[in-house]
Amino acid sequence: MRVKARAVILIDGRLIVAEQRRRGRIEHSLPGGRVNERESVLNALKREVAEETGLDVTPGRLIYVSEIVESVRRHDLELIFLAEPFGVPGLNAFTAVDVQAGERIAMRPPILEEIARDLASGWRETPRWLGNLGRTARPAVGTDLR
Repeated sequence: MRVKARAVILIDGRLIVAEQRRRGRIEHSLPGGRVNERESVLNALKREVAEETGLDVTPGRLIYVSEIVESVRRHDLELIFLAEPFGVPGLNAFTAVDVQAGERIAMRPPILEEIARDLASGWRETPRWLGNLGRTARPAVGTDLR
């Protein structure tokens, strides 16, 4: 199992989404990635966000926990935090999505609806367990982790 740290970053009300080229096509995801051996989750979050978007962030509270189980060989545990950007972004590729206005893009994991709902509520019902968000899984109903 791999542990990954991801960030929900909002700039001017728009969600920052990382763009990466995989298998010859562009994929979108929340910025973040694998926690390395002997690295804290929050340090991994800051490092991965900077690598993928050029943004420096201050990690905030944990809002989601999920798994991505797609095969016997792929099992990820994802810890998703609110993060506050500071400084000037670099030239790395990212997209800003206006989730409050209903803008949607294909994204992995597919949690834009969760983010839009929780953003509108002021994150009142978070942190939440989102379950298995892998391709073969059914969407899970979020469970409050408090």
